[in-house]
Amino acid sequence: MTEKKPFAWETAIAWKNKDRIVVRGYDVNELTGSISFAEHFHLVLRGELPTPEVGRMTDAIMVNMAEHAMSPSSATVRFATSGGAELNSAVAAGVAGIGKLHGTADRPAELFLSVARRAEEEGISDEEAAGKVVAEMRAVKERMPGFHHAQHIRDPRTVRLMELSDKLGITGRYVTIARAMEDATEEVFGRRIWINGPGSMGCIGLDMGYEPLQLKALFIVCRSLSLCAHSIEEMTREKGWRASSNSHMVQPLDLAMQGPDNYDGPEDRTL
Repeated sequence: MTEKKPFAWETAIAWKNKDRIVVRGYDVNELTGSISFAEHFHLVLRGELPTPEVGRMTDAIMVNMAEHAMSPSSATVRFATSGGAELNSAVAAGVAGIGKLHGTADRPAELFLSVARRAEEEGISDEEAAGKVVAEMRAVKERMPGFHHAQHIRDPRTVRLMELSDKLGITGRYVTIARAMEDATEEVFGRRIWINGPGSMGCIGLDMGYEPLQLKALFIVCRSLSLCAHSIEEMTREKGWRASSNSHMVQPLDLAMQGPDNYDGPEDRTL
């Protein structure tokens, strides 16, 4: 048998020894103070430094998506913190709460990619493919990831991100597809279903060259800032357990909310 070489973690991302830390070929000290964190995000995930336009757009997305007040992930962080979880554990719980209905940019990105494939496979325009996909999803009542926001209806984040994408020359095939899908909803739904924040992040991200999973990573990284803030505020401002009857407002774990008035299971019974 051919002798195997000793095990080592093989990676194209970084290496280090006693004297140096090298990231994608760059000494980390040369990068430090010379590039933004958004540019570094692009370098670490994609292997190359971004163009100035892509770097600025990445930074804009991170600012735009970092905080969204109370959401499934931030509420999860607060509950975990109220139970005494350490900061890192509470943030991990919040990240675990980022799912297919919250905080996703990868799912709309996959949708836009599927429209592009449909156009190529059927030899039709992207606009025609967009209309077909919207109609088919509506027919089977399938949710359109990246469209509509129950709290905003027209997500205010989308307008700003799309404006910047146009201004920086980022807008390309996938933003065009997303806009064509939004246009198609007028006829299919009888009303306009607006692109939401993660949807705009998905199409703009594709036009910048990011892959769907990299866009999910982008959301996780920037939203983790918010999750840290919510956990720290919860542990320094609130009482543990969120159950105190001495609070100025009813707490979510207050016993008053857990009595028989809110129970609809079987009546009392004996064993």
